[in-house]
Amino acid sequence: MDDFFGIISVMVFGCGIYGLYAYIQMKRDGHINETLLLGKNFTEQMCKDKEAYMSKAMPAVLVFAVAATLYGAVDIYHYFVAPIEVIDMIGMVLFLIVLVWFMVYTTRLKNKYF
Repeated sequence: MDDFFGIISVMVFGCGIYGLYAYIQMKRDGHINETLLLGKNFTEQMCKDKEAYMSKAMPAVLVFAVAATLYGAVDIYHYFVAPIEVIDMIGMVLFLIVLVWFMVYTTRLKNKYF
């Protein structure tokens, strides 16, 4: 069972790294990362005000990416190096709060700008 949760920690860490990559790419080229922010039914061209959307969505992407990377790293350490149960539990709760906030916030932005 620990191996399963260890794999999830690697996936969360990878998600955080991808979020950081997406943030850097969005900042560099000015295009919306459709995979992370929009989903299948929306495209960048459908956005009513791309600049406003990007200015509000990019900080959320950065917060999510940092939270996922940090929690993934703590969880990897917990499962593969040495158990740190209290810190891992605190990290998990904080990550889940950030994850729910990110989903609600970006969904509201999508509803407003698309």
